[in-house]
Amino acid sequence: MVPIKSKGVAYILWFFLGIFGAHRFYLEKIGTGILYLCTGGVFGIGWLIDLFTLGGQVDVYNALHGGIGGFTNNNQNNIVINVAGQPYAAPTGATYAPTSTPVPVAKVSAEKQILALADRSDKLSLKQIVSQTSLELDEAEAAVKKLVDRGMAREQVDSDGRLFYNFS
Repeated sequence: MVPIKSKGVAYILWFFLGIFGAHRFYLEKIGTGILYLCTGGVFGIGWLIDLFTLGGQVDVYNALHGGIGGFTNNNQNNIVINVAGQPYAAPTGATYAPTSTPVPVAKVSAEKQILALADRSDKLSLKQIVSQTSLELDEAEAAVKKLVDRGMAREQVDSDGRLFYNFS
């Protein structure tokens, strides 16, 4: 296992020897370390930029080499499952046996997505429907029209002339 790098050490190296690329060598960025060594931290400009980016560089190094924020990643697997547009991350350390058959995912109808959204707010615009569901604009328009035709919603225009749908 690779030991994690410290932001404190990186910044100390940057401050005292950064013009020579010491902090770059510390993060195993040999190419840019040599560039800094030969050009005086790219004429001081690269050295100054690293003042603002060095913390992120250390985080990236640690993430790529098995440690995050001072803690090591002890072979933890995270599984992300995307169901109907809502990501679900399995708890850290949870293991799942791989299956040879794909698991079917139930598709939620456009009308059900809109009605679920209407439970939170009685008045919805097409913009809200498209941005808060997995529906495309044409699909959302057709579904809302179907709900209006069935009497589950009413088309209304607000005082600014904007069209919205009332589900109360």
